[in-house]
Amino acid sequence: MQLNFFENANKGINHFAYYVIGVLITLIGYFIGQIPLILVSFYAVDKYDISTKVFNEFEKTINFELLNIDKNVGFVILILMFAFGTLGLWVALKIQKKSFLHMITPKSTIDLGRIFFGFVFWLGLGILGELISYGFQPNEYVFQFSGPNFFILLLIAIFLLPIQTSFEEFFFRGYIMQGLSNLMKNKIHIIIVSSILFAALHGTNPEVKEYGIGIMMTYYIIAGAFLAVIVIMDGRLELALGVHAATNFFGAVLVSYEGSVLQTDSLFKTSEISPALMTFSFAITALIFLYFCSKRYQWPPFSSLLSPITFLRSKDLAVV
Repeated sequence: MQLNFFENANKGINHFAYYVIGVLITLIGYFIGQIPLILVSFYAVDKYDISTKVFNEFEKTINFELLNIDKNVGFVILILMFAFGTLGLWVALKIQKKSFLHMITPKSTIDLGRIFFGFVFWLGLGILGELISYGFQPNEYVFQFSGPNFFILLLIAIFLLPIQTSFEEFFFRGYIMQGLSNLMKNKIHIIIVSSILFAALHGTNPEVKEYGIGIMMTYYIIAGAFLAVIVIMDGRLELALGVHAATNFFGAVLVSYEGSVLQTDSLFKTSEISPALMTFSFAITALIFLYFCSKRYQWPPFSSLLSPITFLRSKDLAVV
């Protein structure tokens, strides 16, 4: 029988009220992590006499250069909120007598090979897709190698950016999905709810303001559903950790675009994107990834997503 990370949902204290408290503690940590961003922004406004118009533009684009702040410094400041969010989640897990390992795998050790494969394969698919796009619209790409700044960005992306991507996976695909499994046994319902919550967290991103809430929320929901399906089919979190890390590494280091929350000194920048085409391309790439992973890791049939979760036996199940 294939082990599944949902079996770990039974460990610790699982009453609904504890999950509400856990979510609140995690969000408090996340918002505390925004204090450095607020302080630095106000300091820059005062020091450089930033106009209200420019500051409003910064709030819309999160482009730190508007505040005369180095992009790499700004990037680290943004990552801080996810570091504090992770700390908040750790406190929540301690209260519920759970651990990060329980959210990642049903086994005793983390499979680093799965994380590496998820990262490399998804990054490779992303590069291939971008090359195809470049072939059709080469004039939309600007090469902007920034020398030392790029290598600093690369170090940040390798050693610090995974804090952000891992937090989102721990929280949404680990903590939230395991918590939902104590309330509902329908896997599709768990995928939908966790994906909507994932999209809601990104609702304030500059992309939403730039391209519209409808198409961008569709993109985020599809992305959240894709990662949730990976976790359920593989029975563990490692592949999703690798995929999410590769997605943001690509957007921060290789190709960024106008309106992206990741305004970095990436190698290339595109002047214009089609959010509808981006969403469609993502969905096709996701299907390719799921197909190859299903063969590589011998997943059960995808029809198993329609079967209920039947092996949970927690004495602490909430009644709602």
